[in-house]
Amino acid sequence: MVEIVDGLKAKLVEIDTQIELLRRQIGNLEDQSAAFVKVIRAYDPDFMTTGAALKRSRSTPRETASSRVTGLLKGKNNRHVVLDILRRSDRPTSSSEIARQFSTDVDLGEEAERLETALASRFSATLHGLQKQGLVRHAGTVDGRRHLWEISR
Repeated sequence: MVEIVDGLKAKLVEIDTQIELLRRQIGNLEDQSAAFVKVIRAYDPDFMTTGAALKRSRSTPRETASSRVTGLLKGKNNRHVVLDILRRSDRPTSSSEIARQFSTDVDLGEEAERLETALASRFSATLHGLQKQGLVRHAGTVDGRRHLWEISR
């Protein structure tokens, strides 16, 4: 029993170390992004940052889409959520469609659009795990790159 606890503690230290490394990398990337914006504005004063180029203020405690999704899925089994949506679907479904259906099921309203990408990403990872277990399979693609999924029968 002691060996198991020691192993879990070692894994926790490893995870915490990885998280800290990623935080440093994010900070470095944010600094680089700010430098690029500064140089671009020197040549183009009207330049406005949009989309991924928006720099989030570190002092503003805004809830990210990912943290909101984590909260929404807390206490839920992602595998069951995904399999239930696939069972109710009458055709192969993309992870984005699964995210939209989940948003409808839990009545996210206006928040649904903001969370769709984070939900789709989370459900995509779940689908790949289910595929490895033989519970779902690819059933074609949308626009030649996004997978369509269905329950393996």
